[in-house]
Amino acid sequence: MKKSPLSFSMLQIYGLAIFYFTANSVLTVIFPLQAADQGMPEAEIGLMMGIYMFVCMLLRPWAGQIVSKYSVLTVMKYLLIGHVVALLLYVWLGVNSLYVVRILQGIVTAFFSMAMQIGITQTLRDEDRGQGMAIYSLSSVMPGLYGPALAMILWVQGDLSLLLIFITILAFAPLLFFIKSPLPKTKKANASFTMKEMGEGLKIAFIHKGLIVSSVVMIIGASIFGAITTFLPLYLITTNTGNVGLYLFLQALVVVGSRFIFRKYIPSDGEWHAGFISLVLASSIIGTTMLALLPIIGSFVYISALFNGIATAMLYPTLTTYISFAIPESHKHVLLGLFLASYDFGFSLGGVLMGIIIQFGSYPMMFGACSVIGLIAIGYNYSAKSANGQESFLEHNKS
Repeated sequence: MKKSPLSFSMLQIYGLAIFYFTANSVLTVIFPLQAADQGMPEAEIGLMMGIYMFVCMLLRPWAGQIVSKYSVLTVMKYLLIGHVVALLLYVWLGVNSLYVVRILQGIVTAFFSMAMQIGITQTLRDEDRGQGMAIYSLSSVMPGLYGPALAMILWVQGDLSLLLIFITILAFAPLLFFIKSPLPKTKKANASFTMKEMGEGLKIAFIHKGLIVSSVVMIIGASIFGAITTFLPLYLITTNTGNVGLYLFLQALVVVGSRFIFRKYIPSDGEWHAGFISLVLASSIIGTTMLALLPIIGSFVYISALFNGIATAMLYPTLTTYISFAIPESHKHVLLGLFLASYDFGFSLGGVLMGIIIQFGSYPMMFGACSVIGLIAIGYNYSAKSANGQESFLEHNKS
């Protein structure tokens, strides 16, 4: 029986998402701070944080097939057990477990988001699917409003036991929302994944101009987001020039607000809109440039949260919407997985490479580098426009 998007059982699913992503939101702030406190160099912190999204990237193309083969309910059960194991491992071993915990988080997250989206699709009526996906998307970003602030409150208390108790609660809370949830048990026949399909999808990916250009822009944009997420808390604390919780709250508030306010402006016609994408990238460049100038502008740095929030909110849905039109239906599940993996790869790469720049340079130099690669992305983005003038990416795909 199909559910209403605002029924009690669907609210239970959204609650599951909120508590799952709350743990990620808190630990994304805590891990770099704790690692730096133990003397871990910036390059290694970037690697430790980046390995999470790197694992997501590797597993993303397989996630949809595995969820379809074994059912959303079955896969989610094991995912949440893995979530508990990862967080309790951190509670038990502390800093010594960070690499293993990040890998486990990457494995769980790669399948969690896919299982949730497939589950919502199968649970709701077709006409309610958009509303359900919108509420789920909101549920996944809401922890960004309060998670970093909670993390900083727990961190400045200096009492590690309070943090560990809170993490233990977050480990088990999603299980409470999973019990008697309406997640479907349906298995899809012939859903097994073959390397032949992956090979065919890769061949198409390498000759598909639209997929290549959008993936490169996504990788560059995500690398900037990854650098900000990983190193901004350390930057503000080491320079003692801003409140980490306030900055991240403002940025998350802009992300949530932008996705709602500007949702109707996201191009949805299958064409490459270089001007719109350039505006999004320009917002990111302004934000990172202001962060690079933090020693000069001081408290005005909070304005950069507005620009970074807009870029974070708009780039992913804009490029994903375009790709949903551009890739061929015959290999859509493989190519979409590969494209989404480009975001994971970029996010991971940003933490690793920018950590090296900080270690051998400085934080302002790193954020300046983010602005430079943002400019490169704008230039590359316009190469798509010139190609689009000769042959539509969509037409290229159909041929």
